[in-house]
Amino acid sequence: MTENVGGSSARWGPLFGARATAWAETWEGSAGWGTPVYEHVLERAEIGPGTSVLDCGCGAGRFVGMAAERGAEVAGIDAAGGLVEIAAERVPAAQFRVGDIEALPWEDDAFDVVTGFSSFQFADDKVRALREAGRVSRHLVAAVVPTRAAESGIAAVFKPVFPLFDEDALASLKQSGIFALSEPGKLDEVVAAAGLTPHDDAEIDCSVVFEDLAAAERAFMGAGPMQLAISASGEAAVADAVRTGLEPFAGGDQRVVLDSWFRALLATS
Repeated sequence: MTENVGGSSARWGPLFGARATAWAETWEGSAGWGTPVYEHVLERAEIGPGTSVLDCGCGAGRFVGMAAERGAEVAGIDAAGGLVEIAAERVPAAQFRVGDIEALPWEDDAFDVVTGFSSFQFADDKVRALREAGRVSRHLVAAVVPTRAAESGIAAVFKPVFPLFDEDALASLKQSGIFALSEPGKLDEVVAAAGLTPHDDAEIDCSVVFEDLAAAERAFMGAGPMQLAISASGEAAVADAVRTGLEPFAGGDQRVVLDSWFRALLATS
């Protein structure tokens, strides 16, 4: 595992790495977020034996592991060293690096497929991040971002927390945060500016399910952006706000189900 952190990754790395274990065990646990989206990209990109794959913003390595199980040669990069350490333990055969998706430390055409699951929107220079993905890809770039922010359960949980961010942090999140590429046309603009050509485009229903309120609270408190609110307003206040946001989504079986949708755009480089 090598390290090369700069750009927006110098900011996001410590935030997403602050509670790496909580993130890995909730959002990227065995029943974590993303399975329908991951499976969609694996199928549409025809990832299997003989395919080389790089996952940008690989987190704790769940997608990298799924690609490896299909026989692909895999690699991942993330700004959070703590998450990369967990990914390396989970997928020993993969090549992982701590670094910046706006400056990928690989040569041109190093991989067949380059993916980014809810990661490109966190880059300060999103066009550069996608251009870098295209540079190191011989075939496809898959960019996955959340859609329907107004209907999203994830967005609803954050609403009571927003007053606990300081103004600068909140403004930064709007420019480089989870929903920064969710408005219609935003992803299309940066994909075109990066010189990529859309090949396959789909919206996927990908509800987020937690076994109970405690698990859901742990997941959200472990998210990178939430660390900014904790720094500004304290752990207790943020935890109370997160619980307020989660309670409407708790069912009679104690599970917490958050409706969410993600756009998976595959483009040729």
